[in-house]
Amino acid sequence: MLFVLLMAGAVRGQEPAGTTCEASPSLRVATYNVLNLFDHEDDPAIVGDIDDLPMATPDGRCRSLAEVIRRVDADVLALQEVESEATLRWFRDTYLADMGYDHLVSLDVGYARGVENAVLSRYPLSNAEAVANIPLQDVVRHGGGWAEPGEGDESAVFQRTPLRVDVAGPDGYELTLFVVHHKSGRHKYRRESEALKLVELIDAVDAEAPGRNIIVLGDFNAAPWDRSMDVYGEAGFIDIGADPRSERPKTHESDRILDFVLVNSAAHREYMPGSITVHASKAPPKDYDWRTDPRPNECPSDHRAVSIDLYASDRN
Repeated sequence: MLFVLLMAGAVRGQEPAGTTCEASPSLRVATYNVLNLFDHEDDPAIVGDIDDLPMATPDGRCRSLAEVIRRVDADVLALQEVESEATLRWFRDTYLADMGYDHLVSLDVGYARGVENAVLSRYPLSNAEAVANIPLQDVVRHGGGWAEPGEGDESAVFQRTPLRVDVAGPDGYELTLFVVHHKSGRHKYRRESEALKLVELIDAVDAEAPGRNIIVLGDFNAAPWDRSMDVYGEAGFIDIGADPRSERPKTHESDRILDFVLVNSAAHREYMPGSITVHASKAPPKDYDWRTDPRPNECPSDHRAVSIDLYASDRN
């Protein structure tokens, strides 16, 4: 089944009808979980049940991933489930060589399965950071509605530390990204802890330069109404996809919303209204079993890419 491309309005690089703002360059920011992007080089550190070579992404699926990325045409693309910086460089040079992604970053955070968060960008990147194994025990829960901890949740560390990176965009426009891939499965308590800790990390960065443009984006492994998502709203982040006037597009082939683009108030001033897009991709047949069946090459990922457009000019 080919999912319909879900778009909500603004033409890239144009002012929405009725605005009086001066024209400024546009900046497209997107997120995409590329579902275990592994290269064909053996990593001796990844062995046993999680050996990386059997996970090598076939050429056909790499081409399908690249086709989606080309359609998204993001200036700054946040990625989840990338094996390494070497893998990202190989994928870019082999399948996206003409896309202008001269800048990239992918940092190892010690996750056992051997994947990490990454960024491809047409604009310079700096201050990349993702400290491995940040403890979560000291986060403070205020109010109610929190999940009960499951096995190991109370003594946990960040499973996949978010990647922080600064972007030097067009015309001096600056942006800080936090690329997330929260704990999956029935671990709501852990995701809440990760969200609370990430807000602490964001506050520390924001204190360095109050009013900076900040976007938190990626695979949150949560529904919009989950308590872990409330944490970001309470910290002042705006969920760009939350439009009560229209049905929210699903971002995962399981018919769930798991991928989000959250912006702080500074970045929200530059958001092009209606520009959020969930990009189509082909899903496997209904009888497909992801646990046992090889993924069809024409089905790039179980997630769909999500993009927004910004005016690359600070607006007060």
